Amino acid sequence: MYKLAFIGGSIDSIAGYPHFIASQMDKRFEVIAGVFSTNQELNQKTATQWNIKNIYNNYIEMIQHEKNNIDAVVILTPTPQHSDIIIELLQQNIPIICEKPLVSSQDEIMKIDKFYDPSKHFLVVTNNYSGYPMLRELQHKIANNELGDILQIRLQMPQESFLRPPKSVKYPQKWRLKDDFIPMISLDLGSHLHHLAFFLLQNEPNKIMAHYSSFSKYDIIDDVNIFLDYANGIKGNIWLSKTALGHRNGLHIEVYGSIASALWHQENPEKLEFSYSSGQKVIIDRGSDIQMLPNKLYNRMTPGHPAGFIEAFANLYNDIADSLDLFYTNKTYETKYVYSYHHAKNGIKLLHNATISNNKKQWIKI
Repeated sequence: MYKLAFIGGSIDSIAGYPHFIASQMDKRFEVIAGVFSTNQELNQKTATQWNIKNIYNNYIEMIQHEKNNIDAVVILTPTPQHSDIIIELLQQNIPIICEKPLVSSQDEIMKIDKFYDPSKHFLVVTNNYSGYPMLRELQHKIANNELGDILQIRLQMPQESFLRPPKSVKYPQKWRLKDDFIPMISLDLGSHLHHLAFFLLQNEPNKIMAHYSSFSKYDIIDDVNIFLDYANGIKGNIWLSKTALGHRNGLHIEVYGSIASALWHQENPEKLEFSYSSGQKVIIDRGSDIQMLPNKLYNRMTPGHPAGFIEAFANLYNDIADSLDLFYTNKTYETKYVYSYHHAKNGIKLLHNATISNNKKQWIKI
């Protein structure tokens, strides 16, 4: 069992508890140490509630005391703090599991470039939505050409959170209300959709056009449309919004091929709908004869008992544990489910160029 330390992710955060549960669900990891918050009362309260004995006041202190006791560090701080922590961990040769997005800007990528060595560093980003079994089934079917030649992909992540914030957490946090060159909504939501587009197509667009809007009381971008153009002729569209009433988290994916299309909606994650050129429509789930069926992780409970977000996250943590196995035996650790620095770097590059496109009102080659 791999030993983890958390930086950030207190009980008052959105990401902390899902990471804490998902990482330990299948006994591949154990969280043994952490600095969960700069607020010392909250830091202590988190450690007490999670029964973590090794608690520290700052991450430098924690690294110094725990670097020989842990197998990896999970970064769960606000995104603008990621790069300094990543660089410190790279210098200490400590494996890194980082909450998405990896960083906030191209400048931060350039700083990390000076320290990152793919031959000796382990650095992965938790793009958790691709842990859903039905999305993995869709990836398999696209790769097997079961949809024919892919013509279009459309990815949406509309939320209502700036007009009707969730009452279960403090939202929006102050750090989410500040835009830099890449707007926070693109970092927060766009990084997910960049990942999912690549996850399904195994291809990056070579040209994009973006349009930004602001509809809420906050003086930041809250609605983004990005058109994608791929070298092989595939067309795509990404829509992000935090001002779409009626959508709690409306993650929705449509893939259109020459012989079939596929639709998946995160609020109904067990169903994957196909429409064929014959006119036939087919809905499959975990109870169907699917490629993912033999994997016990995708069947923690029998079909008809829906698995959700945390289980999908736990699937990814299992894959990360497998990747750590590879890393610690000096093998290539990036797999079709676990993505490292290069992939995250491409995501920041796309989002950076989206801002250039919005500003210039034109297509931008990337």
